[in-house]
Amino acid sequence: MYDKHLDSFIVIAESGSFSSAADKLFISRTALIQQINLLEKELGFQLFNRHNKGVCLTPSGEYFYQEAKKVIHISNTVLMRCKELEERSRETIRIGTLPNFTAELLPQICRKFTEQYPNINLQFIEYPLERYFKNFLNNNFDITTEYMCGYMFEDHGYSFVKLMEDKHCCGMSPRHPLARKERITVHDLHGQKIMMYARGITRADDRLRDYIGAVAPDVQIIDIRHYGSSLPLKCELDNLILIYYSMYWKSFPSLATLPMDMTIDFPIDIGLGYRVDSNNAVKQFIGLAKSMYPFNK
Repeated sequence: MYDKHLDSFIVIAESGSFSSAADKLFISRTALIQQINLLEKELGFQLFNRHNKGVCLTPSGEYFYQEAKKVIHISNTVLMRCKELEERSRETIRIGTLPNFTAELLPQICRKFTEQYPNINLQFIEYPLERYFKNFLNNNFDITTEYMCGYMFEDHGYSFVKLMEDKHCCGMSPRHPLARKERITVHDLHGQKIMMYARGITRADDRLRDYIGAVAPDVQIIDIRHYGSSLPLKCELDNLILIYYSMYWKSFPSLATLPMDMTIDFPIDIGLGYRVDSNNAVKQFIGLAKSMYPFNK
């Protein structure tokens, strides 16, 4: 680190007067003169010739001026490079996020994690749902945002930590005849057209699908692969009912959202997905998440 008085010295040398330099440095002329007097005393030679019209550099001062600029440049370059190396040396956890999705648990986990592990960066990367898990499988991020436990986490290379349970609900146009009810039973769905996750995405949805098919076989099920922004419009235009997770109700404000009253429970496991061979930083994050929520206590 260089003596910060060098900055004042260079401004004076380039301004040609203490008064002009003091204005640029936002300090008093007297304080600036004291700084230079102290610097000259420490150096053991005179930097400026003072005269009525201002100051000019002495021969020694001229040489010192040229070399001081090099010293400052080198010092700033070294410090910037050191900060870059320090930043790169910090571990980073990449968390995949979803657009239009309000996380309930993740903010609290991240806040506590950064308090306990200040040297580990948390990077949030947003992907649309239709390409979300493809990017996860391609190792473009390390941890899935709080989401349902799909079949992919049954693969030996991936794991899932359960943080909470969610339930299915029904979303429909406020003008739909069923929208006036307080809750929807499977018998209410007789003769209706519903949209729900295609088979093979989650076990909870597949079980609900099988139950509806057995109890209300006249229900027409339309497959969807993600909760897109066009679904409320489809519900409105085609008088459809959307079966989705209650945690997403804020994502569809135009729909009338009603809980489902089933004789059999089909709980949806919500949590974080990660690779089994994840680095220590990711495992520390997962370990903290497990300790914070009751399904892991």
